[in-house]
Amino acid sequence: MLWDDGAQFSLEVLCRTLIKATYWNTAQATRPMVEANARLLQDTMTINPRTLRQVKGVCLTEYGRERLAGIVSDFDLEVRIAVIEQSDFDIPDNRAKVPPTEDLPTEAEALSISPRDIPADLIKALVTDIETDPFRPIYRKVAIGAPVTGWRARLDHYFWPRPEVGYHATVRELAPLLTLAKELATTVGRWTTAQRAQAVSFADQVFAWGGVPQRAFDDKTVETVIVSAIQRKVLPGALMNSGWTKVAAFATAHLEPEGALVIWDSRVAHSLIRRIDRLLVAQNVQTVPDSLNAIGRVPGRGGSRTPPPKYVVEGWGNGYKSWASVFAGSALVRAIRDELNAREEIASAPGVLPQPWTLRQVEMVLFMDGY
Repeated sequence: MLWDDGAQFSLEVLCRTLIKATYWNTAQATRPMVEANARLLQDTMTINPRTLRQVKGVCLTEYGRERLAGIVSDFDLEVRIAVIEQSDFDIPDNRAKVPPTEDLPTEAEALSISPRDIPADLIKALVTDIETDPFRPIYRKVAIGAPVTGWRARLDHYFWPRPEVGYHATVRELAPLLTLAKELATTVGRWTTAQRAQAVSFADQVFAWGGVPQRAFDDKTVETVIVSAIQRKVLPGALMNSGWTKVAAFATAHLEPEGALVIWDSRVAHSLIRRIDRLLVAQNVQTVPDSLNAIGRVPGRGGSRTPPPKYVVEGWGNGYKSWASVFAGSALVRAIRDELNAREEIASAPGVLPQPWTLRQVEMVLFMDGY
């Protein structure tokens, strides 16, 4: 991919993020395009961050910089830009930098995975590892603020897509969308014409929030994904990628504690696999245990996921576009949530019940951890 070659900040990548998905495989930053925008762009030389070689590039003209200065105060525009900049884009199957695994469980097998199937000592060690590991959120490759420790402190430092849009702001922003998701999920199979239109709008809003535009789809596509997520049975035509995992998660959020699914994207997957890999190595484990066989990694861009990370333990599967990985990853995160709630209940004062962790909150911590 372009960003695998160090071109993630190129004009070509910028142009492709601004066009429809159907044109993503067509060159955009051509010489005629640059010449047509000569008032805004001028040639320059820069350094490829991957190869460290000098390459041709473009920069804003003085007029272009003046125009940019006039729009940077537009907060909504800055947020939309940040969404595109920070999000994962779908990678064609033959370009994904994850080796295929023949032994990856089938969808049906993955459905049988429950928190009880995952070794309790591994879950405890994983929760402690994140609890005690100092954390500093990173935005545009720059660490923000002083290091913090603890799950609650990490949750308080969640943001998307910019540091100004933190945990509480995100909860408020997503509340109407989650309400609509619940309405659609609880009536799926008997949608009215109006609800079918709402279903398409709902998915579009989810994709816009996550910065993951999709190819053309219809209400039946949304319906198939929601039914598959709720029933945990993959129906023919049920799509799964960095966008549809968000639709599945939102549509099952009301089924907490046992029926909700996580957003299984590159950041959540990398957070868990990186840490579990290290814990298994410490135990002299060389291959992925059967209980984790469906915890597939997902290609992503940015931070520690570019270039694609290499893990020590052999056998981590390919979770890209895999419902099996969504189901297995959700079971793993449920086990983490249950361990967190058990610990906080024990540590709380007599007669005081702590606010229980939800699957979405744990996912948010992992999302920030996996950058």
